[in-house]
Amino acid sequence: MKKFLTYKGAVMTWECDSNGHMNVMYYINKFENAGRNLSLEMGTSKMMSKEIGFVVVEQTIKYLQEVFEDDLLYVESSLVSFSNKALIMRHDMFNGLTKEVVSSMDVVGVLFDKINRKAIPIPAERIDSLKEMIA
Repeated sequence: MKKFLTYKGAVMTWECDSNGHMNVMYYINKFENAGRNLSLEMGTSKMMSKEIGFVVVEQTIKYLQEVFEDDLLYVESSLVSFSNKALIMRHDMFNGLTKEVVSSMDVVGVLFDKINRKAIPIPAERIDSLKEMIA
């Protein structure tokens, strides 16, 4: 399974909550940025239009270590598997100094017909490149 560097940044003061650590909404924000970059690697971003989008239908987040103001973070992402309609992705967030995983998120997403509001199959021309990503 190929891993891609999909996010780099620091924890900003305004991202911290009353407990002094990064608030959960900012983990999701950083994982969202990582997901957009992973979509570039998968080629799914090329398919987006007024009629076709990509939606997350399930996500599971694990918070393994606290992160604090000024901590440097990076996210490595990979395509874990896919079926006719669903893509399963994994994002691992690391502390940039210690290289330890501080959080992980597993995501199930689908290509989405914005007009008919339903999941659509992954185009046949994308299958081989997606298979290469999980080999």
